[in-house]
Amino acid sequence: MRLVAALLVGLLLVGLPLGGTASGANWPHYQIIEYQARNEAQLATLKQLGVTAGMLFADRDDRLPPVDQRAASLIAAGLPWYVENIGTDFYAPYHRWLPGRDVNALFIEAQRRALADRTDLSVFVRTPSLSDTHWQQRIRDRLTATVQRQARYRPLYYSLGDETGIADLAAFWDFDLSPESLTGFRGWLKQGYGTLDALNAEWGTSFGRWDDVAPMLTDAALQRSDGNFAAWADFKAWMDESFARALRQATDAVHAADQAALAGIEGAQIPGWGGYDYTRLAHAVDVMEVYDSGDNLPIALSLNPGLIALGTSFGADPASLHGIWREWLRGTRGLILWDEDNGIVAPDGTLGERGRAYAPVLAELRGPLGSLLIESRRVYDPVAILYSPASFRTQWLLDRQAKGDDWRQRSSEIENEDNAVRVAMRLYAQTLTHHGITPRWVTPAQVARGAFGDARALILPHAIALSEAGARAIASFHGTVIGDAPAGLFDEHGRRRDKPLVAPALVAPEDADGLMRQLAEAGVVPAAGLDATDVTTHVFQHGETTILALQRDFTPETEGRTVTLSFAEPTDVYDLRRQHPLGRARIFTLALDPVAPTILTIAGGPNQDHQPSR
Repeated sequence: MRLVAALLVGLLLVGLPLGGTASGANWPHYQIIEYQARNEAQLATLKQLGVTAGMLFADRDDRLPPVDQRAASLIAAGLPWYVENIGTDFYAPYHRWLPGRDVNALFIEAQRRALADRTDLSVFVRTPSLSDTHWQQRIRDRLTATVQRQARYRPLYYSLGDETGIADLAAFWDFDLSPESLTGFRGWLKQGYGTLDALNAEWGTSFGRWDDVAPMLTDAALQRSDGNFAAWADFKAWMDESFARALRQATDAVHAADQAALAGIEGAQIPGWGGYDYTRLAHAVDVMEVYDSGDNLPIALSLNPGLIALGTSFGADPASLHGIWREWLRGTRGLILWDEDNGIVAPDGTLGERGRAYAPVLAELRGPLGSLLIESRRVYDPVAILYSPASFRTQWLLDRQAKGDDWRQRSSEIENEDNAVRVAMRLYAQTLTHHGITPRWVTPAQVARGAFGDARALILPHAIALSEAGARAIASFHGTVIGDAPAGLFDEHGRRRDKPLVAPALVAPEDADGLMRQLAEAGVVPAAGLDATDVTTHVFQHGETTILALQRDFTPETEGRTVTLSFAEPTDVYDLRRQHPLGRARIFTLALDPVAPTILTIAGGPNQDHQPSR
């Protein structure tokens, strides 16, 4: 309690109001959610620890006892809950827990059948299809009934599904050849291409009727020697679209049943296969528990700043605690605790070793500090990075052609591996944030519209697929264009051109000196200088106050170390977590903890026009 009181005093000292703002009005505080069911003794201790909510499974078949009976322990403890697994049988049938089976048993069986008989196309019919109108209505009805039963208890959110995906998580598969999916695919193509002649010209086909249009499957695409993968890539884009549409329909159903209710998914995967095209997915739900990988968290929050992102913790070792802080700084508004073995709190209510390790971190995140960033606005530097799912798809197929591996045997874990697009995305983002620059991710559609905002630099990470409209907008962009390779060798549908459309300034994503030199010439400089390249910086604005957070990359080291922070002019700096004014100066020496961040308020100094040293 002394820490909470000190933080309150500190916030008042630096002039920060404690009330909610519009940005955090629907979720004003950091939430800590215990996933497993717990008894009353455990819940009492968990609540003292800072846990704010629990989980309650949905009654999908109207077979369970009433809500007040199933949630009796949570109600007695005064804890709300979120509703779990309402539509997992629809949104995650190939990664779904069932007694006595592997969680991905259906997917493994589909792979086995596809290897045994390569002519059996029935293995590429998703069951159920995301485009099946009867299933869509079934899910809407189930959600409506669930919200009606639960609304008076005000759940945090309604989870449409856990570890959702088109197939098994982020695994690749040639879904979905069901009649419903193909009908939806043709309608979507007609909307996009306008005429059958335009589609035939792009695909290199000669379909006489829209009803005859069929996608190219992966085996055929791998045999193409002309570089025209459009009929294959469009089908993969359709599956991402159908996944996002199905989630959006469910979100709309939740809102229709209760305007104040929130809908979400859990276990969001690395950008790639399985429906994890965040240009479509980021706006499909209100809440998303994110497995922070491949920059999916900053991408999703760049594309939809109103998205409520949650993290998950599986342990309280230093690396795990570092991850909690890291994800909070990157934008999560809550944490789900996974605790299969009662390591946080024992059945008799005794705080366990893991619980003791969590205690100081959760106390800070549940206090004014945790709410502070929720109520603050992230400050982006005038740098945009293109997030291009089309480039990822095209590169994946090129890699399969080159390596000759059997895509039928590729698991979700294998699909987490790098390719040139993922490497470039990750390293550009890492290099920038390690040098004090926070980039904003943009979509191909934004680029095509010339919606660059205040960007002075545009980065194209291995952007081999690019539309003509995007290339024209880039040509008229009044800023610096940087990339690791010529851009637009393929069009947005995956059809190879004779030559790339865009020749960016070539700078390798790990070439920090070259990248920062290009940015400086474009007038982009960090808010503050730092004599370290393994520290990520985050800048937030809360009213008139600027907040600067610094966190070291995690290493097994247990000791802190010092770094030098510099500004272009004398600046007032206050250490918010240590409750200590650092004074007014241009250069400060800071001791950085190996796990927890340093959080400073700064005034009278940095802005985008300053020229700090580094």
